[in-house]
Amino acid sequence: MTNRSLSCVLLVSTFFAAAFNAWGADSVNRKRERPVSGEVSAISKTEVSVKVTAPKADTIKVPANEIVGIEWNGEPPECKVARSDENGGRYQKAIDGYQAALKSSKTPSANLKADLEFGIARATAKMALADGSKSDEALKKLEDFRKNQSDHYRYYDCVNLIGQLHAARNDFVKAKLSFDALGKAPWKDYQMAAKIASGRLALAENKLDEAATEYEAVIDMPADGAVEESQRQEAVLGKSRVMIIQKKFDDALKLLKEVIDKAPADDAKVNAEAFLRQGDCLREQGNDTDAVLSYLLVDVLFSSERTMHAEALYRLAILWDKIGNKPRADEARERLKSEYENSEWAKQLKAPAAGG
Repeated sequence: MTNRSLSCVLLVSTFFAAAFNAWGADSVNRKRERPVSGEVSAISKTEVSVKVTAPKADTIKVPANEIVGIEWNGEPPECKVARSDENGGRYQKAIDGYQAALKSSKTPSANLKADLEFGIARATAKMALADGSKSDEALKKLEDFRKNQSDHYRYYDCVNLIGQLHAARNDFVKAKLSFDALGKAPWKDYQMAAKIASGRLALAENKLDEAATEYEAVIDMPADGAVEESQRQEAVLGKSRVMIIQKKFDDALKLLKEVIDKAPADDAKVNAEAFLRQGDCLREQGNDTDAVLSYLLVDVLFSSERTMHAEALYRLAILWDKIGNKPRADEARERLKSEYENSEWAKQLKAPAAGG
């Protein structure tokens, strides 16, 4: 097929997709497969049912863990922009966009309203994970959603975020309750995520054996597809953190190299933590120059992972000073203060740097 013919096919496909949406279709976007367009006829915490007419009349049930998002028939244009802002880490803009969409829809459907409200809560929670001053607001929005939308397809995502916020506040009891609830989801990737989260809690409480057990359980699970493989790599990263605390730096570096070699370039979360922990190992071994390079990769390539980006800036501020580059240290310090003013890492700048 020539380039011109291919362009014509793409143009026609785009036209029909747009026309179909204009004729009154909801579009359920999936992680692993093509979107399903039709009429959303039922929603539960585990699946969304869509009535389709092509290639034949049928009802397709999409598991909730496969759903990236839903574009609702008749939704205002602000929705698409807000989703793009959230995916790009522009959380306040996303919140403003979701709120504008709610206001511009004179009579939003119950489904659209619930999705927009969760979008606001989710973006607020993502901000709060990097800025603790917003955690009360984020928790209230999420708890309200969980209470009012207890059978919504975003239910388990909501529970996961609640657990993460409680963990960030060092409220380990409430966090564990949330992650236990997440572990009851009927999908392996969510069950893996629950164990990883429980491992992080154990690590935060210095229960190293318990943390290692949770991580090993995930590592031993066969990974079916990219999503589960990403979870498995997160568990390997968790195991490397246990090793770092145990000062087994060479063993940890071997694990981290495996993760870095295997992780897809677009898996920002896994890559950011892998380079962050690599920097930790090198720093602990006294290899400050190479540690700086690892932290710089987080800063330059994976700044959308805001919690880890804040940690990388903190490490850079300390290490640039240590190796005699005060201008770069000052730059990292100012960026940390301006971009993450209320983060734990910005607050640690006021404390002695020894021990990080």
